[in-house]
Parts: sequence; structure tokens; C-alpha cells
Amino acid sequence: MAGLGTKLWVAAEVLTAAGVNGYLQDQVISRFASEAARDAAYGGAGEPTLATGMFAYTTDTLTLWVYNGSAWVASGGGADILQVQVFS
Repeated sequence: MAGLGTKLWVAAEVLTAAGVNGYLQDQVISRFASEAARDAAYGGAGEPTLATGMFAYTTDTLTLWVYNGSAWVASGGGADILQVQVFS
């Protein structure tokens, strides 16, 4: 599911599954113990599909990854998010 952009939540607003999937899920960086754990989390039955621009962080190597549409690519700056490349 493509991201819906950003949303300003208001007090007492009902958080729906569609809201979580369309807004919140696409605005976070997923954290995994390893590349193997990251790779196992996507593409299987009932699992999310990868999309260009998704991020992941692996704690064993302290690496921030970005998915470029065909592969996970290390940001080049370790955990330094300022070094992330933007793919269009």
C-alpha cells in the first residue's frame, strides 16, 4: 500500500487499521536484529511488500538501509541519517 502522506492526529480521533497502514507504517524506520531478519520480514504471505524509499535499521551492524526498488542499500553513513541517498 502506498503511503497516504502525513496526517495531524487530533485528540480522541479513532485510529483505524487503514490509518496505521497508510500513515504511521510508512513514516517509521523498522528495526531488525540483522539483515536476515529484515529480509525475512517482507514478501511472504501476509507480510508487507517492499516499496522504493523504505528504510530499515539493523542493530547488529548499526546500519541504516534504504530500499532502492530492487535491493537494500546501506546509507553509506552507518547510522547517520544525514548520509541517506534519495532515489526517484
